[in-house]
Amino acid sequence: MVVGVIAFGIHGHRYGHGFTPVRWRRRRTALAEVTERVLVGEPGDEVLRLIAHRLRELLGADLARIMVLEPGDVLAVRATDGTPDAIPRGLLTPGGSAPARRAIRAGRPTVSGGEPERPNLFGLFRRVPHDTALACVLDAPLLVRGQTAGVIEVATRRGGRRLTRADVKTVRMFAEPAGLAVARLRGREQLRRVAATAAAAAGQGSVRRALDSLAAAAVARTTAASCTVYLLEPGPGAVLRMAGGGHGHTPPSRGTALEAIAGATPVIRHGGTGTREAPARGAVAAWPLLRGTTVIGAMCCHFPAGRRPGETDMAVLEVIAGHAACAVETDRQRAAARETAVREERQRVSRELHDSVSQALYGIALGARTARELLERDLAEPTGVVELAQLAEPIEYIRRLADVAIAETRTLLCQLRPESLEAEGLVAALTQHVETLRDRYGITAEATFGSEPETTPEAKHALYRIAQESLHNIAKHSRARNVTLHLLSGPDTVTLTVADDGVGFDSQGTFPGHLGLLSMHERAREVGGTLLVDSRPGQGSRIRATVPAEP
Repeated sequence: MVVGVIAFGIHGHRYGHGFTPVRWRRRRTALAEVTERVLVGEPGDEVLRLIAHRLRELLGADLARIMVLEPGDVLAVRATDGTPDAIPRGLLTPGGSAPARRAIRAGRPTVSGGEPERPNLFGLFRRVPHDTALACVLDAPLLVRGQTAGVIEVATRRGGRRLTRADVKTVRMFAEPAGLAVARLRGREQLRRVAATAAAAAGQGSVRRALDSLAAAAVARTTAASCTVYLLEPGPGAVLRMAGGGHGHTPPSRGTALEAIAGATPVIRHGGTGTREAPARGAVAAWPLLRGTTVIGAMCCHFPAGRRPGETDMAVLEVIAGHAACAVETDRQRAAARETAVREERQRVSRELHDSVSQALYGIALGARTARELLERDLAEPTGVVELAQLAEPIEYIRRLADVAIAETRTLLCQLRPESLEAEGLVAALTQHVETLRDRYGITAEATFGSEPETTPEAKHALYRIAQESLHNIAKHSRARNVTLHLLSGPDTVTLTVADDGVGFDSQGTFPGHLGLLSMHERAREVGGTLLVDSRPGQGSRIRATVPAEP
């Protein structure tokens, strides 16, 4: 204990501006405040601003700022404390501090313009160019996992106090929590970039491409050498299928993946040291991919020999694993939705065939049987003109039913694959559909389309399907005699209106169509549009779909 007191006394005597008990308590209080902010998880920018403020107060400086090394070896100022007239110019402008660069190259604190009590002791005080309005500039590098990540810089103006070795020691004490704050700041930025990568991957459509993008992000944003995503195959047993990543040399990791899946928790296997027979192996970390409480796969990352995942790596990889699970779940939901849509469409076509084509074919078969019976009777007995006239009647009936069956088949084919929409455009496809409505159901249809609208193919397809469903419901349910269709192109929107004078319905209730009102709303919403429905029982209906025009 005596040794500590003597050492402190020598330290205070050794430096002209040594620590008095008051300054020592102020430094201890400020350091405790900063440490507490770091421990409670306060955002990195807030911690850096607090450090800059406390250092300027403790050292009696005119300026304190913290700069962080960004990609491309660019210094970015993340925290500044000081009056505007104390902000240095010239070589000390943000990102271009010559003293800061000197401290980074030296890997230790440097002071420019300070006067040492022992000349050039350990080369700490050097005169380097800086703003002539400043008397002294102190720079101390910040380390994150042994690598320089930024600089703390403190400066005083002419006429102010000169910075001493005691001040260097104070700055060094704050450099450690500042480094932790920079690490947290980088971690948050990594997560933001991962989120952007995940959003871009989600828009790629293919789950394989999405998982490849996320695996590449895991390697780019962490110290991992490779990343592989495995998915559990449906069925008995734990059968894994590689679904993404795995580029380059990827050691076997299915065992670690199965451990993470079995325990539904991350698993880390540290690598071993190399021998003559086997090279050194790096760590392998696996995260389960969870869909609710169900494990659907695992993400495995391999690290270089002798390396282990750090805290930042763990946080980033956990987030990426979550995005990978979301990508797989989204793809499965889309596949289920597509399967449901296909099943519903098959059911609709089945009903249409039963209600129209099959009935027509049954009538054709019945008419042919009648004609055959008349023919057999006439062959057995002498025929006359009256008998021949009787034979012509069922043949004419067969011809009419065949025409109806052909028309019904063409209508169904048009609904299943509107080739005119792709080849000739929306106006031609709607015109063809209106003509089919007139011919098939005898409904008076008035159409005003104008020129081909300027919008995206997806929006045209949505408008066509909305019109198709509306006309289908009018023909089947509304008992309408008149229908009007209008397609209006404006500077920013394209609007389709379908109205009828039928029995109407309660638009606040369930739409009496096959796909339903919700389906038409979803079609419009998927292309950034809206759908408005106005209908009352006994007063007909009016449906208005609006989609954005193509810029």
